[in-house]
Amino acid sequence: MHHTGCARDKRAAPFIPLYTFFTSLKFNTMAKSNAMIWRETSGSVGKELTITKKRSGSIQIGKHRGANTVDPTEKQLDVQSKFKMGTIYAKSVMADPTLLPLYQEAARKANKDQSAYNLALRDVFKAPEIRSISAAKYTGAIGSTIAVRAIDDFKVASVNVAITNAAGVVIEQGDALLQANGLDWLYTATVLNDVVQGSVISVSAKDLPANETVAELLL
Repeated sequence: MHHTGCARDKRAAPFIPLYTFFTSLKFNTMAKSNAMIWRETSGSVGKELTITKKRSGSIQIGKHRGANTVDPTEKQLDVQSKFKMGTIYAKSVMADPTLLPLYQEAARKANKDQSAYNLALRDVFKAPEIRSISAAKYTGAIGSTIAVRAIDDFKVASVNVAITNAAGVVIEQGDALLQANGLDWLYTATVLNDVVQGSVISVSAKDLPANETVAELLL
């Protein structure tokens, strides 16, 4: 029987390195893919690619990083130290019936790839920010107030205010109360301060992992 048709080229196909293949498909570093072929894939491909399956089901493809032979910088060591502290804190949050729901709710509002554990770990890396200290309504009289605006990437846990008089003596110290807007904290004076000028208001803001930021206002 005589068969007709196109002749096949029996020469071997040229070898294309795996990484070259992927880059030819225009994958960016850490590109995302939801293709069926990757849905159950995770791990490393040779020494060129790493494949990670995320919580949402999407896949991250990144270039494999080899061993680092350079001594870490002081900044890198600081990041490593914070990461260790973050891991300890995140584990404690997962076992805390009070804190865990806070991070779980925030994770639900974030995105599918976020988790309560990851949010807790990240919370360690950033301290609160004291945006402003207002003494416009502080007259030195008992009942006069000091307003503080403090923010955090997750939650400001507490704001403490101390008042030092012109003689350098701390005359009072206590916690400010969070206001209805969720941004401002109000401290009400409980001790008479006869000489306001030259006094110093010291403010300390802490977040849930106990990161602390301190600021002062000279009157």
